[in-house]
Formats: sequence, structure tokens, C-alpha cells
Amino acid sequence: MPQTTITVAESDGACVGFVTVDPHSGYLDQIVVAPEFWGGDVAAHLLDAGKRISPAKLELLVNKDNFRAIRFYEKNGFRFVGNDVNPVSGRPVNRMRWQP
Repeated sequence: MPQTTITVAESDGACVGFVTVDPHSGYLDQIVVAPEFWGGDVAAHLLDAGKRISPAKLELLVNKDNFRAIRFYEKNGFRFVGNDVNPVSGRPVNRMRWQP
């Protein structure tokens, strides 16, 4: 049974983002940042938290047309490892992986 670790980012006591990672598989299921915090360092801090949860590797699926997210992941050490399909939406996605 998959278990997920959720890390929340707060600012002035309010939730501004979160990341969910399965520490056993290294699958990063979600990273979400409130739009007013886009372009800051919240997403990078959440990604760092994910790397601490799963220090051997992180793997994720990102929509092929989400160029902003793809650039963000590449900037943070992820690389493209294959094409895939989102199991929920059926949309084409990139499988990306980070390994130290």
C-alpha cells in the first residue's frame, strides 16, 4: 500500500504550497504553490523537502505542454527519462527523474 509524505509550506500562518512524495518509490505525486508565490523560492524549497523524503531518487509525470514546470524541474536536476500517459487524464506526459 503506497504511503505518502506531505510537506506544507506556510507564510504568515497560511498554507502557500505543498509537496506529496511516496518515500518508498520516490514518486513525487504533486507539488502545488499558490499563484501569488510563483516565481519565488517556495517551489524550490518544497522540491528540496521532497529530495530529503526520498534521497535516492524522485520521479514524476509532467504534462508535455507544461513548459514552465518542465523548465523548473530541469533547473532543479531532473532529466527526461521517457514518454508516458497520465493514468487519470489520459494526457501525454514526460516522465522525469532526479537522482543525486
